[in-house]
Amino acid sequence: MILKGGAISGQVRKPSPDIWCILVFGDDDGVVADTATQFIGGWTKAEGGNANTLSLDDDDVRREPGLLINRIETASLLGETDIIRIRTSGEKLAKIILDLVGEADAQGTPFANRLIIQAGTLAKRSKLRTGIEAAKTAATVHVFSDTEQSIRDLVVEKLKAEQIEIEDEALDRFTSALPGHRGLANQETDKLVLFGYDLGRPISLADIRQLSQTDADNSIRDMIHAALDGQAVKCLEEYDRVAEAGTSAISILRALESEVRRLLQARGLAGTGGNVGMKLKPPVWQSEWPAFRARMDRWSMPALTRLMAAIHDHELQAKQSGPAADASIRLLLLNILRSAAKRSRPVASP
Repeated sequence: MILKGGAISGQVRKPSPDIWCILVFGDDDGVVADTATQFIGGWTKAEGGNANTLSLDDDDVRREPGLLINRIETASLLGETDIIRIRTSGEKLAKIILDLVGEADAQGTPFANRLIIQAGTLAKRSKLRTGIEAAKTAATVHVFSDTEQSIRDLVVEKLKAEQIEIEDEALDRFTSALPGHRGLANQETDKLVLFGYDLGRPISLADIRQLSQTDADNSIRDMIHAALDGQAVKCLEEYDRVAEAGTSAISILRALESEVRRLLQARGLAGTGGNVGMKLKPPVWQSEWPAFRARMDRWSMPALTRLMAAIHDHELQAKQSGPAADASIRLLLLNILRSAAKRSRPVASP
């Protein structure tokens, strides 16, 4: 059978006694693993905590096929349920698993022990997938990569479980920077949970910046903002820090290009209504908007376009010059500072 939508959450909350085997598959192995863990938790809770979980992989079962068969078919003398968790790829274990599924269907009753199978992408014609979909005592669950909302919900749920509060803007900033892969997102969220323990206040936007950026990242950002704002002393101080950190000229140019591109995008969206800052990539948060808006008003669309062309020229030179490109970067920053100083009178947004 196939489990979808509410049937999935229902199986987790109150496992059906008719289902002893579940295949979870999808593109994101992190989502697959989390979903499998939820099913295991549901089975364990249904058994009053009297369940043992054993994890196996392809090689374990292929070396000793009887290991899986014996663990599934043999009931515990102590009345405990065994939950076997297998991570597999493709069709390597299809025959062994489908033989067990066929046996359970033939006898009309599921095995007392449970089997959860984690797999990657499976085609619609996959033997493993189609065989379990057709079974009466086993089920498949097709999971998909996270959306922005599902990632946000995941973070909120984990923080709530630990009674950790976070400001809305900080949550927006944190979730927008998370990788699309569930496993990596879980790692970053776990770090946030550790940070929030006994903090005594909600996690703030400043906290998120501190956690998600290195000193070099902060220096590059501050250097670029200072250059575009015409703040020569601050810009050159931050440039020295960036240079000391060994940041490459290409990395500096790419960061500068990203900020100029964001200013161009913002100018193009001006007058369209709504929160322009949140339409940008990366977004401009509410606390950052006044400074960004002043920067956007200082630089006209033609000036930003010319600056973008200059950045591309310097990037080409940097690729050819190697370490000698550092002097070129400093010259570019000085030119930006001079241009920004001339634009001390802001240019009206369109």
